[in-house]
Amino acid sequence: MLHALHCETTAQWLVEYWLDFRRRFVSLLAFQFRTFPTSLALSVAVNRAANPKQQTLTKQEMDVLLTKYDVKRLEMYCNNLVDYHLVVDLLPTLARLYFLNKMGDVHLSAVQAALLLGMGLQHKVVDSLVSELELPASQLLGLFNRSTRRMVTFLVALVEGAVAETLLAPSRPTDTPHAHRLQSLSSELDQAADELKKKQNEELKKLKKQNLSQYAIKGS
Repeated sequence: MLHALHCETTAQWLVEYWLDFRRRFVSLLAFQFRTFPTSLALSVAVNRAANPKQQTLTKQEMDVLLTKYDVKRLEMYCNNLVDYHLVVDLLPTLARLYFLNKMGDVHLSAVQAALLLGMGLQHKVVDSLVSELELPASQLLGLFNRSTRRMVTFLVALVEGAVAETLLAPSRPTDTPHAHRLQSLSSELDQAADELKKKQNEELKKLKKQNLSQYAIKGS
C-alpha cells in the first residue's frame, strides 16, 4: 500500500489515486477478484488510514439507482415480511454505495461489512460465506438484516428530507401557466388604461380650445 510521508498536508494526488483504485477494485470484485477471501477483499477495500470525506448520496442520484418500489422491497425485508432472496438484486447497488462512502454516517461492523461485500460485490451465496466467516447461516442472515436496516434508514431519511425541502420551498406563482396568463392580462389592462387616459386628455384639450374660441374677440 502507498503511504504519504509525514508532512503538514497529505498530497492530493495520493488521495485521488486511492479513490480511483478503490472505485475500480469495488467493480472488479465481481470478476477477477471474486475468488479472493472475503476478509482479504475487505482489508483492501477499506483503508482507515486514508478515508477522505466523500459526497453523500443525493436524492437525484438515488432516483437513478433505486426506484420507490426497490426501497419498498427493502423496507418489507427489514420488517421480516419477505425473504432476503427478494432483495438480492439490490445488494450490488447497496454494497457499492456503502464501500464508496456514499451513505454518510452509516457504519457496519467488520462481520456485517464482510457479509455485504461477499454477497453484494463478490456475488457469493450465504453457504460459501458460512465456511469463510465461520458463523452459522442463521446468524449471518440476522446480521445481514440488521445492516440492511441501517442502510434503508439512511435511504428513507434521504427521501423524507427531499420531500420536506419541496414542501418548505417558497412558492413561485409566476412559474405557472395560469400565473403567466394573469400577468399577460394585467399588462393588457394597464396598456388599455394608459391609452384611454391619453385619449381622454386629447379630447379634453380639444374641448377647452372649442370653449375658448367662443369668447374670442373678432376684428371689425
